[in-house]
Amino acid sequence: MLSPVRCWYCTLIVACIAAPTIANAAEWTPQRPLRLIVPFPPGGTADLLARLLATPMGNALGQTVVVDNRGGAGGVISMDALAHSQPDGYTFGIPSMSAHAANATLIAKLPYDSIKDFLPLTFVAQVAPVLVVHPSNPATSVQDLIARARLAKRQLTFGSSGTGVSNHIAGELMRLESKADMVHVPYKGGGAAMVDVMGGQIDMMFNPVSSVLPFITSGKLRAIGISDRKRSAVLPNVPTMIESGFPDFDIIEAWGLVAPVGTPADAARRLRAEAVKILQQPDIVERYGAQGLTFVPTTPERLREIMVAEIKKYRDIIQRAGIKAN
Repeated sequence: MLSPVRCWYCTLIVACIAAPTIANAAEWTPQRPLRLIVPFPPGGTADLLARLLATPMGNALGQTVVVDNRGGAGGVISMDALAHSQPDGYTFGIPSMSAHAANATLIAKLPYDSIKDFLPLTFVAQVAPVLVVHPSNPATSVQDLIARARLAKRQLTFGSSGTGVSNHIAGELMRLESKADMVHVPYKGGGAAMVDVMGGQIDMMFNPVSSVLPFITSGKLRAIGISDRKRSAVLPNVPTMIESGFPDFDIIEAWGLVAPVGTPADAARRLRAEAVKILQQPDIVERYGAQGLTFVPTTPERLREIMVAEIKKYRDIIQRAGIKAN
């Protein structure tokens, strides 16, 4: 079950507080531009976070940090490029923890080892997926949504950004825990799925707070549940899935910063140090917190523990749900 794995989220703050000071990080100084690999096309949260880091990191390092969007195959293309890049400190990446974890089970022959081929630097950010429906849907809660579908003897359709991503896994976990008749409708991106929820083509979807908040506040979507262990500060009236009757429901979309294994220790320390300085700036924390994003930098060791735990958690859900790669 999921409960042994859920503790990683509880200890993020502790890990951040216990992290060693970054003031004395070794002053490795790059001599040419650096590359920050993003596993998805421009426009998504991973891309936003990469660009948030790139400019100030470049300024601090005295070299440009080029954002390299390598979308495709659920993040496998980018992580393959990162794993096989020269481990000299000039290349690092910002994987989605959920996609990276799911691929470890979904893809039979990955071109890299999901743990051993990457050097963790720091956890970057997290955001909870929110369950949204069309505002005309008469259901007032998650349980009401399921009950109405059963009464009408109809399937509930849920969209996702693609097989194995956090909003797909959240939908599958809801199906498993509720035993409701639900069917997955994969899209090539979360935006397309949201359009179809707003258009009534599908019943619902989980999507990160940062993506759905403008549509909720404008009345184009209605939120009925959130898959975090606690309510969101920006959506305080939306109950958690745990409050909605699913005690083990804890799915978080998150991102970390990693480099290829073999990256020199002084380079890794400097990259982490500059990233953590940015993630701890009060104005940045406040600005992105208003969008539902939480920055929780950690030690490299803690990030590795999180990566291992997420792979185990996702493997359990994928195997129980019988999910197969497209």
